[in-house]
Order: sequence, then C-alpha cells, then structure tokens
Amino acid sequence: MQSLAPEKLTLSALLSGRPLVWLVCLLVVFGGAALTLLLSQAVRSVEENQLRARFNLAAGERISRIQERLDGQLKELDAVQRFFNNSHEVTLGEFQGFVGPLLGDTLVYSWVPRIAGNEREQFEARAREEGMAGFAIRDLKGDSLVTSPLRPEYFPVYYSVTSRIDQVPLGMDLNSNPPRRAAIAKARSSHGVTVTERVRVIGVVEREASGVVMLAPVYDGTPPSDERLRGFVVSVFSLNLEMEAAIAPDNLASLVMRVSDVSEDGHEQLIYQSAEAPESDLLQRRVVPFGDRQYLLEVVPSADFLAEDTLSTADLVAISGLVFTLLLAGYLLLMINQRQSALALVAERTEALREREIELQLSEERWSFALDGAGHGVWDWEPQSGRFFLSRGWKTMLGYAEDEVDDSFEARGRLIHPQDQPLARAELERHLRGASAVYQSQHRMLHKDGRWIWVLDRGKVVERGVDGLPQRMIGTQTDISSSKAVELQLAMAHGQLRSLLNAATQVAIVSTDLRGAILQFNVGAERMFGYRAVEMIGRHPVVLHLESEVAERCRALGQRLGKLVPDFQAYMEEVTADDRFDEQEWTFQRRDGSRLTGSLILTGVRDEREVLVGYLGVAIDITERKHVQQALEARDRLLEKLSARVPGVLYQFRMEPNEHFSFPYTSAGILEVFEVDPETVREDAMGLLERVHPDDLERVQSSIRRSAELLTPWREDFRVLLPRQGLRWLRGESVPERGEDGAVLWHGYITDITGLKLVEQELRALSITDALTGVYNRRYFQERLDLEIARAERREGPLALVMLDVDHFKQINDCHGHEAGDRVLKALCLRVGERLRRIDVLCRLGGEEFVVLCPDTNVEQAFQVAQALWQALAKENVAGVGRVTASFGCAAWRDGEDADDLLRRVDAAVYAAKQAGRNQIRIAE
Repeated sequence: MQSLAPEKLTLSALLSGRPLVWLVCLLVVFGGAALTLLLSQAVRSVEENQLRARFNLAAGERISRIQERLDGQLKELDAVQRFFNNSHEVTLGEFQGFVGPLLGDTLVYSWVPRIAGNEREQFEARAREEGMAGFAIRDLKGDSLVTSPLRPEYFPVYYSVTSRIDQVPLGMDLNSNPPRRAAIAKARSSHGVTVTERVRVIGVVEREASGVVMLAPVYDGTPPSDERLRGFVVSVFSLNLEMEAAIAPDNLASLVMRVSDVSEDGHEQLIYQSAEAPESDLLQRRVVPFGDRQYLLEVVPSADFLAEDTLSTADLVAISGLVFTLLLAGYLLLMINQRQSALALVAERTEALREREIELQLSEERWSFALDGAGHGVWDWEPQSGRFFLSRGWKTMLGYAEDEVDDSFEARGRLIHPQDQPLARAELERHLRGASAVYQSQHRMLHKDGRWIWVLDRGKVVERGVDGLPQRMIGTQTDISSSKAVELQLAMAHGQLRSLLNAATQVAIVSTDLRGAILQFNVGAERMFGYRAVEMIGRHPVVLHLESEVAERCRALGQRLGKLVPDFQAYMEEVTADDRFDEQEWTFQRRDGSRLTGSLILTGVRDEREVLVGYLGVAIDITERKHVQQALEARDRLLEKLSARVPGVLYQFRMEPNEHFSFPYTSAGILEVFEVDPETVREDAMGLLERVHPDDLERVQSSIRRSAELLTPWREDFRVLLPRQGLRWLRGESVPERGEDGAVLWHGYITDITGLKLVEQELRALSITDALTGVYNRRYFQERLDLEIARAERREGPLALVMLDVDHFKQINDCHGHEAGDRVLKALCLRVGERLRRIDVLCRLGGEEFVVLCPDTNVEQAFQVAQALWQALAKENVAGVGRVTASFGCAAWRDGEDADDLLRRVDAAVYAAKQAGRNQIRIAE
C-alpha cells in the first residue's frame, strides 16, 4: 500500500486541475434532459386523457348494448311464460306459432312439463299418439340418451322449436343432469326465472357451443306453489352469439369483452372472453343482474385500440430534446479530449498495480472461503519460533468466537480429550521426524457447549531448515462426528441383526454366497433341521432336500423357461434373477432321517451397487398347518352341504373403515334370493346393493352403519328388484363384531318373506279401510292425525280439518231403504275424492260422518277445500234419492292442542252449521 501513495497524490492533483468545462458539460446534459422530460410528459398526459375519453365512451356503449340483449332474452322468456300461464292447454302447433318469431339468436325454446312417476306411461303414449315416434323419457349419459329409471317425478323435454340445433333431445329428463336439476330446485323454491351456469350445447358448431339455460316455472293458478307447478318453459342461447350480436361490426376488434358470473360471494367464474387482452390500466366494469344471477361485464382495450403512430408527439419532443442535448454535450467533451489522453497513461499504470493487489487479495479470500465452505478449519504452525495461527472456521467448528481461543499450540492441545492426547501427540511427533508423509489423527475436541465432537486432524510440513528441522507446518481440521455416529450405528445394527436372526427360533434362515456355500445358519434352522451351525457353514443347502423333489422342480422350471436347469444351484439362480423371489412348499429331510413339510422363500441378496452377492432362504415348518388346513377344508365341504339345505342365504358381511362393503362368505342360496353369483360379491358388494329397492337403500345402509357403530344386532325388512323374479320382500338378521383392523364383520342370514308381507299388507289394508265406501276408517284417521300434529309441533307446516255430516240421512234410510243410504255414502265419497287435493286424506268416522285431513293447510285454505266439496255434492242428484246435501265444519290446529281438542272444535263447527239450517259451512271458534 505504501508504494501506491505517491501515485494517488498525483492523480488527485490531476483531478483538481480539470477545467470548469466538466461541470458545464454535466449541467448541460442534466438540464437539457430534465427540460425535455417535463415537456414530453406534458404532451403524453394530454394524449392519454384523449385516449381514456375515447375508451370510456366506446366501453359504456358496448356494456349498454349487452345489457339490452340480456334483458331482451328475459322479456322473450317472460312472454312465453305468460302465454302458458294464460292457456289451460297448449298444443305443439300453438307453441311453434308463438315462439317461432321469438327465436332470433336464441338456440331453442322448449316446454318441459312436470310428470308424476305414476303418469309416465300414459304421458309417453300420448306423446307418441301426437306424432312423436319412439318418444320416451330418457336420461343424458355423456352425449347419449338412455331410458330413465323409476322416479317420483320427471321433467322431460316435450315441445321444442329451434333453427340452429341439429337434433333436440326430446324426452330428456332435466332431472338427470346435475346442473339442470339444481336449477329446477332453485326455480321451484323461488317461483321465478332461474339461469344456470355456463353449459355445453350439443348439436351446434363449436363457436356456439357455450350456452346458458333459463328456466321459468308455469303454475296452474295463483298463488304459486309446488303443488300447482305445471312445468317449465326453457330457453337456451349461445353466449358467443349474444355477445357478438351486441357489438357493431366496425368496432368488433377494437375492444375486448369479458363476462364473469359473480352470483356466488367470493367466487368469480369467467364465462366469455372475446379475445386476449393486452396489459392496460384502462378498464370499465359493471355488474348486470340477469335472472337470479349477477354478471360482471368488463371491457378493456384491444391491441388495435391502443395502437398509435410509431412516434407520437411526446416521443418526437423527447427525441429532439435529447439529440440537441447530446450534441451540445459532445461538443464540450471534445474540448477536454486532449487532456484525457495525457492522463490515460498514468491512470493505466495505476490501475494495473491496483488490479494485481486486488487479485492477490481475492485469491486469499477464495482459498479461505473454500476451506470454510467445505467444513475445514485451518491451522498454521512454526515449531521453531512458536508462532501458531487458528482460522475463524477452526474456532467456529467448536462453537467459539475468534477472541475466545488463543492462537497458541498449548490452547489447541488443551481442547483435545485427555484420553486422545497421547495418540494425537505421538502421530504429530512421528510426522515431524519424517517417519510419515502426512500427519493424520482422529480424536475428540471439546465444544463450547460442553460436548465432545470427533474431528479429523490432518497436516504436513511445508518447509524444513538446512538442518532438517521443520520450520513451518500447515494443517486442516474436519468435523467427522456424523460419520463416527454412522460407524457406531452400523456396528450396533450388525450385532442386532445377528441377535435378531438367532431370536427367530421358529423360522429357519439360511444365507449362501453365489456358489451356494452356506454363510448363515440361525438357531431356528438348527432346531428345524437338527444340524448345528458349525456343521452346515460352507456346505450346500441341497443336503436338506429330497433328491427326487429337486429333480422334479428343476425339470418343471426348465420346461417353463425353455432351457435346461440341471441342479439345485441353477434352480436358485433362475428363481432369484432380476429381483424375483420364489415361494413354494418343499419336503425337507432332517439329520435323523425324518421329513417335514415347509414353506421356503428364496430371494437374491444385493449390495449397495445392486450387484448380486448371494442368496437368502427363509423356511417355516407348515406340517401342522397342512393338517389343520385339511381339517378346515373338510369342515367347509360339510358346511356347504348343510347350508345348501337351509332356505334363504347364510352370509358374512364385511364393512371396511372406509365403508367398502363385501361378502367374504355366502351360501348357495344367494343365487335364488338375490340372483347374483357368490364370486361377484366376494370382494365388492355393490352389485348386490344395487338390487335393493331405491326407496329402501338409504334406510338399509343407515341401519348397517348404526349397527356397526353400536355393535348391536342388525335386523331389517326391505325390498329388492330382481331381473327374473321382480319385486321381492326380504328379511335379514345378523350379529356384528369388530376386528383389530377396525373393520366390522356380520354373521347372519337373509330369507324371502314376500308371501308374509303380502298377507301383512292385505291385513293392514283391511284394518284401516272402511268396508262400505273404500276410504280410510277412524283407526287410520287417529294414527295419521297424531303424526300430523307431531309434525306441526315441529313447525314443519300448518294443519287443518274439514268435517262433513250428511243432512237428513236417517230420513233417506227410512224413505228409500238402507241400500239407498249405502249408495248415497258411496256416491259422496266418489265426488269428494275427485275434488280433493293430492295431500288431503278422506276418512269415514262412522255412520254419515266424514272428515278430511289437510296437511300444510291453514284455516282459509281449508275453507276453500270445504267450498269445493260443498259444490261437488250440490252439482248432481243421487240416483233413486235425489238431491243430497251436507253440513261442513273447518278448524285449524293451534299450538298445544291435542287430537281430541281439535276434533271437538271441528265437530262443534259442524253442529253449528246444522243448527243454522244445514247445507252450509262453518269455521270453528
């Protein structure tokens, strides 16, 4: 550094003597650039404001047009909905004539009626009579239609008018498609128009395939309710066509349009984008309501919209200013060029000296960093002068700071473990006198935290005097604690492995080298074969086998491989090749000549380089197991014979923790009871569970889970649908037990109780039906009333009763006879039943007294029901009797009221009607 001082002074003097033109040059450059930048920014700001104004005008117009298009779709669908609401019956021709002019960009309009499950066949037959050949209610599976299974209700596509779709899927049940099923449920609950998420439309070109389905419910009268739902009018339109129709052709590519569905909070789904949008801060957004959904309309400029001339006014101002500034600065620089040339030689010499100094310093830093990075500490010792140096990495390895350990040979020696100091000192002295080429010692060093770590200390004398004495020695120290720990673990593992092999006294373990010579013969092998390990080490394991059995196995393996397998050694090489293993039963010959049956597993042993180094055999004595297996097989055959004589099916049913069902065992009766093969349900019971009636499947599965959770016996009656026998009733009983793996196993039987169920149903029908009129009797009414009151107490809906008593019924019997009286009661039940709603229940309490149970009905609605029944009775005379009237009473259930109280109030209302002159309706107090 001292050699550089004079030159530094010279350069400083030279710099201080530079002319003022340098300062002027810098001022010119920075001042001109600043003025140019300010002027350019002002011009650019004006241009950006003009561009933003043009974008806002065009984007606002684009969004307004799209909103008008969407509102137009809703208005057209509303017109079709009102057309159906105002028409009691609409034919296909009327439907085509009304919606045909409305098609436009709409892909299809459809009428989807609501069809009850028991009306399906009649509806399909009527559609085919109207000219729809082959019409049937079907489900959409992928891109094809399959016949729909039994359901309580259907929503099939019935009428459809389209001008773009190749073939409309008539008869497709919207309930079979999850998105459309969800839309139907939402429309039924809201009684309004429902819009689905984006769907793929089948039968149109790819550009029009992204569509939206809108559903509007049609009701039979007001107010709207689920019972009055006639069906839905459906329209499908293409998002691409609708968006493009709202864009004028002259600015089709000037703006980029994005439409996202933001109906769900925190979720935004992109459903349309006209093109890729470049990065820009210009954006206009607007949320537009569309039916029950919210659409976010976003407009950003396209690349064409943002494109301007290559050089705008602001760019021209900036370029002109910078060119003028640079020309002026260049002129000033030419003035000092000669002075710079004179100083170049001096600066060049100075920089050369500095570079050499920096390179030397960098070389030392790289050397130190390489050693420290590799985990080495460095020490430097001059034995004659006593100077000693310890690097920072050496001290850090032991957890010390640089000032916590002295740079001395004695300080280093004090950190070595007392037990390792003699050996380390001896190795060092041996190298110093020239007896070894390199000093090397593995010993323990004291860490700052008090623990001892293993290190590898290496060094070499790099300089000796003329007398041969060492002048300088350099060394490194490396932490080898982890490798020492691995060595200890390997030693322990080797010992544990040997102990483990000898501890396996019930298993014979024999290992050999590649020539077949035995290397390991554990205690289990000594017990199994009667030989001692010292007798078998070095011998071939073929002495433990029967010669005839070995020859037979070699011949069979040779035929399978297509080559000769001459002896047991070749057999071992073949069956363990390519990491294969062989497991077979062998007959072994013990030392005393006796024989035993064992299961032998042969496998190859490979080293860490995946090179085959030997063979390993593990043998288990299975003689006793073979006897047990034969006994079990005999018992199984006996069980099969016995179970074949038992009616029904005996079974084991297993449920895994993940609710996977299987039948590990079933008797032959499963073929008759379920019409399935036992093998098809042994691993997976889904084929059998699919036979359970859909209405009973959830109940059966719930009872199985409840039995598994509580470990209580399972007993259930349920129905099955069989391909050959049809509907059958079954009864199952079983007892569960939980296994160690968490699975539950049931043992039980299932029998066919179809005949018993038919008798029960017949007896039940007789017990709850009035023999004369065929309506429900008082017993059924009491049961149903208790259930409905319990439901009303749970706030699941109101409840009301309508009671009627035939006026002057005794006079009818007296004047016309009891046969005429019976005829009056039958005619009354027939007329009342025709005017009742689906949810109402008609019961005969006794004599000429009847009651109608009306769930989900308040007193006003019950009064309307009573009016309808009163009108039905007064409409026609009864043959042979004449005009028959009745007195009506209505009552709604109140909180805390029981069945007797409710009946008492409605009976009082009937009595009030009779007192007021009969043939009228009264509402209970």
